[in-house]
Amino acid sequence: MSLKRKLGFVSIFSIVLGNIIGSGIFFTPGELAAVAEAEWQVYFFWALCGFIVLCGSLTFAELSILLPRPGVMYHSLNEAYGPFAGFFQGWIQILVVGPASIAGTAIFFGELANQVFGIESNILMLAWGVMAIAFFALINLRGIEQGGNTQIIITAAKTIGILALIIGAIFFANPVEWTPSTTNQNSEIDLWSTMQFIGLGVGIVLFTYDGWADASHLAGEVKNPRRNLPSGLILGVVGVTAIYLLINYAFLNVMSLEYMRDNPTIIATTAAEAAFGSIGVNIFQILIGVSIFGALGGLVLSIPRLFYATVSDFNDDASKTFLKPFFKALSYLSPKTGVPSGSIIYSAAMAVFFLLFFGTFSEIVTFLMVPLQFINILVVSSIFKLRPRLGSQDDFKTPLYPLVPCIFILTMSILIISALIYNTEQSLYGIILSLTSIPAYLIIKKARDGK
Repeated sequence: MSLKRKLGFVSIFSIVLGNIIGSGIFFTPGELAAVAEAEWQVYFFWALCGFIVLCGSLTFAELSILLPRPGVMYHSLNEAYGPFAGFFQGWIQILVVGPASIAGTAIFFGELANQVFGIESNILMLAWGVMAIAFFALINLRGIEQGGNTQIIITAAKTIGILALIIGAIFFANPVEWTPSTTNQNSEIDLWSTMQFIGLGVGIVLFTYDGWADASHLAGEVKNPRRNLPSGLILGVVGVTAIYLLINYAFLNVMSLEYMRDNPTIIATTAAEAAFGSIGVNIFQILIGVSIFGALGGLVLSIPRLFYATVSDFNDDASKTFLKPFFKALSYLSPKTGVPSGSIIYSAAMAVFFLLFFGTFSEIVTFLMVPLQFINILVVSSIFKLRPRLGSQDDFKTPLYPLVPCIFILTMSILIISALIYNTEQSLYGIILSLTSIPAYLIIKKARDGK
């Protein structure tokens, strides 16, 4: 039994857009306004982060061609640095990051659903989230085609809504008058303050691009992967960057940077109301709901494939340990649909657990920022070892190699150093949690070696 290749370019493109564009684009501009001192800096940060992510996606595209299997991140690390590197990233994804990401997105959806219906109920908010997770899990259990087609529809609806907001704000809205309460002038400009400024701005915006690599988890289910994977990944990131730049232009067309700085949580609402009146606010809430719904669907679709890739390679050895039931369940493929139904059910069930038990996963994400970015660096760096070994003349090649992967590695390394300096305690928690992969791997390795 193997996974079925049924996803085309449109599906991959839609999954990239759907996974990246969630709620962040509506709230991040307010956070960035507190850092930026001029409008050009807003565009600079969004374009710079788009370029950084593009460097990563170009490299991931080549890796997806070299290893067109489900869970490219896992296989790249496994082939380049050995089985522990692949197991490390997979274990962290399985244990916390994957289910928590789904749960956190579901929480946002539940909050928006309550707002749309004018209800204030924490229980109902959680219920909306549980239903959304269950909906996408059931869709994906039916087959990869159904999951991919659902993402195309939702992403199309989301993109149309965002474009409508952009057009309305640019062509129909009247500018909002505002007297700033504070100024954001920096009296001293030196190298250190400039580096801090750039690091902070990049850190704020880069989070909104999160999810760009998730489509690579589906490499084993893509038709003609040599053509569709690179084009879907690259054009998806380019499309997201263009949308982000346009929506920030639309916001700044309606309101000043000072207004955004003083009212960081109502920027998108203000733009919608200025463009379409009071009904625009309700439309905006629905738009965010569709956006978050699409992001949730992309996560439920892609994350189980990474789980499946990780446990499949260790299933035989884990069967000799007490971890056997867990690994066997996650590596189960449905004989009818060919989807990793065990991983889909597990990720949905764990996401519901996180949703009901914790209510939020923001602190967990903070804890794991350093190890996760370290994994991204390792994955991108694996191209230096895998291209000479697995590449051919006919394969897609990362442009301006090795400069492009080096740009990504350098940028992410700076962000890791910044996190260790400014969020030391949370970063250490994340590192400690990641180290739980060591005893799990040693148990399996002992069984593999027959000791």
